[in-house]
Amino acid sequence: MKAVKWLAVAALAAQVAGCASAIDGATQTIMVNTEPTDGANCLLSNTRGKWEAVSPAKVIVTRSVTVLKVRCSKDGMEGTAYLSPRVSREAMIGMALPYVGLLATAVDSSTGAANTYPDTVRVKLLTTVAAPDAPAPAQH
Repeated sequence: MKAVKWLAVAALAAQVAGCASAIDGATQTIMVNTEPTDGANCLLSNTRGKWEAVSPAKVIVTRSVTVLKVRCSKDGMEGTAYLSPRVSREAMIGMALPYVGLLATAVDSSTGAANTYPDTVRVKLLTTVAAPDAPAPAQH
């Protein structure tokens, strides 16, 4: 009987170990830097939300299975970076456990909690080219 209890405890522990949202949570802090200057207004977005910041900034975003778009602008300059999510180490451990952690892995994979973005993003700001003025109508 004691062996069954220990087996149940071990199975539960392994189940939780495979649950990235229980270990890392569904959010992540990302450091946003811009070059050649700071003070740019930045918008970070994915399918789970939108977040605004002024560079340099630490931004807490909700993880997703989709790309995180980081768009920044300041004084006639703008730039965009795209961060691809990758499966976190904790989620890989959960996926490696046969039969145990399958539910947690399925939930984390569908919500994006099993994914992680790079911790830092550097957005290069480039001068935007204004559209030339339309020529004046011809005088006849």
